Amino acid sequence: MNILSVLVNPENTIGLKSIADLAGLTFLVPPYQRGYRWTEVQVTELLDDLLYFGEVRERSRSDTFYCLQPVLIKPLGRQEYELIDGQQRLTTLHLLYGYIRQQYQRGGRLLFTLRYVTRPDSQRFLEALNDPAPPADLAEQAKANIDFTFMHQAWESLEKWFKDQPDPALTAIDLYQTLLKHTQLIWYELPETGGEQGQEQQAFIRLNSGKIPLTNAELIKALFLKRAADDADTDAGRLAFERRQLELAADWDRMEVRLRQEELWFFLNQSASRHPTRIEFLFELHKALTPPPPDEQKLLGNDAYATFRYFNHRLQRASKEALLTAWGDIKDLFLTLEDWYASPRWYHQLGYLIAVGTPLTKLLQAQRDGTKREFAEYVREEIRCTVAGDLTKWEYGADKTQLRNVLLLFNIETLHAGGSYRFPFQHYKSERHLWSLEHIHAQNDKGLRRHQDFVNWLGDVRPYVAKLPGPRPLPEEDDPEQGEGRPDPPTAAEVLERLNRLAAKQVIEKEEFKEVQLTVLELLGEPNLHGIENLALLSTQHNAVLSNGVFAQKRQRILNMERAGEFVPIATRNVFLKYYTQQPDHLSYWTATDRAAYIAEIRRVLVNYLTAPHDAD
Repeated sequence: MNILSVLVNPENTIGLKSIADLAGLTFLVPPYQRGYRWTEVQVTELLDDLLYFGEVRERSRSDTFYCLQPVLIKPLGRQEYELIDGQQRLTTLHLLYGYIRQQYQRGGRLLFTLRYVTRPDSQRFLEALNDPAPPADLAEQAKANIDFTFMHQAWESLEKWFKDQPDPALTAIDLYQTLLKHTQLIWYELPETGGEQGQEQQAFIRLNSGKIPLTNAELIKALFLKRAADDADTDAGRLAFERRQLELAADWDRMEVRLRQEELWFFLNQSASRHPTRIEFLFELHKALTPPPPDEQKLLGNDAYATFRYFNHRLQRASKEALLTAWGDIKDLFLTLEDWYASPRWYHQLGYLIAVGTPLTKLLQAQRDGTKREFAEYVREEIRCTVAGDLTKWEYGADKTQLRNVLLLFNIETLHAGGSYRFPFQHYKSERHLWSLEHIHAQNDKGLRRHQDFVNWLGDVRPYVAKLPGPRPLPEEDDPEQGEGRPDPPTAAEVLERLNRLAAKQVIEKEEFKEVQLTVLELLGEPNLHGIENLALLSTQHNAVLSNGVFAQKRQRILNMERAGEFVPIATRNVFLKYYTQQPDHLSYWTATDRAAYIAEIRRVLVNYLTAPHDAD
């Protein structure tokens, strides 16, 4: 049996029920459920929440209500219900109401009754706790049974909590009013007849195996699939509505399957779904786009079931036409997102904005408020704002956000311009990869502290120094006169000799290592450059592997990553393969010519977004 089909059966009744509406009802706890197990912590948390809610409500004089999590029940007839899920909450409410009645009101009827199919003694003990004149040996009786023990501990927790209040009697009155007049629970009622045998137990197992609660999506689906009974409808009308319900269910499944495709999900979201069903994302998005008025928002609350209450408020008494119209709004929202995903232009432009933190609701609202031309210009301007400024003046330490934005946009637009590939946001946003800025030519002494670190670095870099064809190409500066008066740099052979001598020592001092390391880095490129000309985008995981390598080392490791099937951003790959330099004569160096060609390509690809150098000034 598909237990989800039980929970979203259109014959189910779903809604909000006040605690006062439970008066006179009897709840039967079936044998497949364990006994009462709430501890002092859970009981106290409920009391604190109710008290705080009542105080806030009184100060604000609002019409809000406190909402408890769902109870799942099935009618048995004559105001009796099988309590499939929610025993712990209802038992605690039973104890709380009984305690206030016993200690501060001295009389009155119990609100509702709890009966146990296979544990009648538990019912008698619970009634004894709530008796206006409880037996003197209750504490002793509590030791006889684990259920008794937890019920008695909950009673003692109530007693302790009330005694700790400044005015226990006044607190009891306030809590009593909050409980009866301003507390509701989500009432989820399975049909009295029909269904497969054992469906109640299966539903209980599903809801309690691994503590999986009813989700907003399941509750909302039940609202959409409910039978909007209208006796004035013709048989033909009812059949037509039922066909539309079947179409709705099919659309629901298609959207859920589609949202489970990682490419679409991570285009729209920054991280994996926190909900068991991904369609819940659409309902939260719709709620954010059409928020309720402030007064209604207070009424709906902000807990885990606020989204359900938002839709319940609109659909509980809706006509068939209103139900289908509301579903049409959800479907239109999904189709808009799907259209964005299918369009290479919107996929890359909007995908970039979402990736750098632009709220999806902001983009959707902008599309709704303007024409296609206005929306296109809005998107371009939003992108420009994320990369505004002179990129050649940004530094690694102070301007990381702008640098990361430019490099991400450069990678995205490089693929978009090519037309054959789409940027893989699912890899960029993967939980395994936190993206950072990688120095193309290494920083000096980055994270090397121990003797073995020094030995490993010298051993790793030695082959690249050994095969150099000659001294580094000169000059590095744009102005050759800046190099006048400087001593000639050491040759590759001289650097290799110093490197070998240091590696052969038994103990390597940090300062002498730093001196040789700087010489190697100067031989192979300009060290300690922190501008965009010496930065590329790479995941933190890969950055850790590459961080201390010289250019040639990093180039080889990038190639190895690609062979192993690892995701390497296209522009990062191109940098280390020197695709941006027209005549890359020196594959072992990251030269001034390479840096200039790199910046020129960034400016060319992002010409529609970057601030022109004279404008930045």
